[in-house]
Amino acid sequence: MDEILYLECLSGISGDMTVAALLDLGADEEVLRRALSSLPLSGFSVEIKRVVKSGLDVCDFNVVLDEAHENHDHDMEYLYGNGEHVHEGHSHGEHHGHHHHHHEHRGLKEILHIIDHTEISDRAKETACRIFRILA
Repeated sequence: MDEILYLECLSGISGDMTVAALLDLGADEEVLRRALSSLPLSGFSVEIKRVVKSGLDVCDFNVVLDEAHENHDHDMEYLYGNGEHVHEGHSHGEHHGHHHHHHEHRGLKEILHIIDHTEISDRAKETACRIFRILA
């Protein structure tokens, strides 16, 4: 069956939105859960449920990180500035410096290892590896 899905994402689309849309289109939730549980990673779980958004009944897919792995965005300076606090239109000049907490960073070699040890089809592994090599 050669069917093609086109996504028109003029405003972008996040990974969780993509997964939810694919589940709504009929992707097998159990296959997804089995693949995710085979990842040689810890610190996360997934929630899949039905929700109503703007009057539409849709799938909601959410990756939930445990406390040790929760997201600490260090790349948000472009949105929020350099750490100075602005209060009632003036800056306090307060800079908090570096946070000292543990989180993992992975290079291409580690990511390819994770993909190679995941229970997904060989074609899916090849596609994922090709995507990460392009990104790298």
